[in-house]
Amino acid sequence: MAASFTGVSEAVFAHLPPAARFSSEDGAFLTGHASALALLEDHLTAGFYDILFAHSETARILSGGERSEREMALRRWWRRTLEGPFDAHYWEWQAAVGLIHVRVGVTNPMMIGMWGWILNALQGALVGKLNLPPQDADRMMEAFHRLAATVQAVIAESYLQNYLAVLANSTGMSPELIHRLVAVELAGLDPSAQG
Repeated sequence: MAASFTGVSEAVFAHLPPAARFSSEDGAFLTGHASALALLEDHLTAGFYDILFAHSETARILSGGERSEREMALRRWWRRTLEGPFDAHYWEWQAAVGLIHVRVGVTNPMMIGMWGWILNALQGALVGKLNLPPQDADRMMEAFHRLAATVQAVIAESYLQNYLAVLANSTGMSPELIHRLVAVELAGLDPSAQG
């Protein structure tokens, strides 16, 4: 049984401090610049998959499908992000990505690393390709950083919750018992002794 996408996204929003998470103001700012940002779709998509296909670990995961199919998934995400709205369906969709990542073997380090690449590519493109005034580029990057933090939190939490749900289901242990066992095991570890 999979973790509830609604539950995952709601839990993330409850835990993320409001100043650190994506806001309705951020969403309005991005959708207000959608026509300019849409021009970056090809640049972001090609660069994203060039990086993934050039790395043996990520290329192995991607080998099961055509590159054009993979690129279309990113294009759909980019277009939906620029169009909005950033409603419950948007965040549930991001939570679904966590489940998909568990299924196909995309790890959280891979996901977080590629978010870093997206942010760096956007920062360069806002000034270099779109010639935005520095003040607008800074405001846009602030919004993208909060989007990245929020999406990464939702995907990572969904990944963890789905992983635990499968573990609980396959062992017959409740998630609460698994959490208790983890807490007991970790209580005896001295992090400073780890080399």
